[in-house]
Amino acid sequence: MKGNRIITIGRQIGSGGSEIGTEVAKRLGIKCYDKQLIELACNYGELDQDVLAAAEEKRPNPFFYSVPRQMQNDKTGRGIAINDMVFNVQSEVIRQLAEKESCVIIGRCADYVLREQPGVTSVFVYADMDARIRRIMEVRKLTRDDAITLIKKTDKSRRNYYECYTGKRWGAGASYDVTLNSAELGIDTCVDLICHLYNRKEEGESQD
Repeated sequence: MKGNRIITIGRQIGSGGSEIGTEVAKRLGIKCYDKQLIELACNYGELDQDVLAAAEEKRPNPFFYSVPRQMQNDKTGRGIAINDMVFNVQSEVIRQLAEKESCVIIGRCADYVLREQPGVTSVFVYADMDARIRRIMEVRKLTRDDAITLIKKTDKSRRNYYECYTGKRWGAGASYDVTLNSAELGIDTCVDLICHLYNRKEEGESQD
């Protein structure tokens, strides 16, 4: 029996990774999970959404260590850092989604969480700094200086989070199946390539 096929997309802010993931899912007729993972994790772990959103994709903070007593349960764990709790809960939700359906998952160390799951293609989308600055300025209506500040802050946060929980280098080619330069290739070509990889996995499975 054919298993589900999952595409995980790591991304630099301003690279268009989320847009690429959304378009890939639309074209393939599957779901894309990005910020929806926050709501799903809250429902699964019976958590406050504001608390989870503030802690997700950030490495543990030693000054904000223990999960508040009112949030502790068998699913969230007890006596651990809030960030660890969020990672654990989101990871369980990601594994449940991979078991249930083919889909695209954006960020959240999904490539690592599903490292033992067959049928997973891990992608990292990046772009040169100037292209990222222009995109952030346009999409978020920020000044150039504010866009640069946001990029540096978000890159640092995502890198620390990924490397803390995976032991791999964020954005390094060896950490993923495929890395794509969206500034050089363009959004549409990135979508085409990822869809091609997805369909090739289906062809491979049909020949087994």
